[in-house]
Amino acid sequence: MATRTAFATLAAMSCMVGATVLAATPAGAAAGADPSMQHCVVNLDSRKVTCAADQQQARRLSDVTPTALTIAIFYNGTGYTGATHTWVQSRRCTSGYDSEWQWDDLGDIGWNNRVSSVRTYNRCDVKFYDGVDFKGASSVWIDGASNLGTIGTGWNNRASSVKFS
Repeated sequence: MATRTAFATLAAMSCMVGATVLAATPAGAAAGADPSMQHCVVNLDSRKVTCAADQQQARRLSDVTPTALTIAIFYNGTGYTGATHTWVQSRRCTSGYDSEWQWDDLGDIGWNNRVSSVRTYNRCDVKFYDGVDFKGASSVWIDGASNLGTIGTGWNNRASSVKFS
């Protein structure tokens, strides 16, 4: 009887640990696996990622303030189609090409080698890197592109890290 009780206790603890791990899964990882969570918002000020079924819901559920500015939207399809990843922060970009915000590993949010088109807002541009931590080849500064395959040596589904300016 003690063995059965110990086994039941161990099984219950295992389920609790499994539930904790599932609850702690980063939103970006969930976005890649769950088709109902294909639209995400990243608050660059807090680095919090929130995903939902559509862009408006993701923004509502996120921790961004009503005055937060969208600086870029990544799309996983050409022509600004498919799943989205919206980048938001509290201030405008400057006109110089210095990196004001960055994300060193797009794989952390389920977007490694996934960006096919990009729109930028509020005077911002993006620069993509082939490798994580801004290593390898880099794109030019991009103001927007409906098909990243036409930029430089082709950046469709190639970016592993990004800088914003």
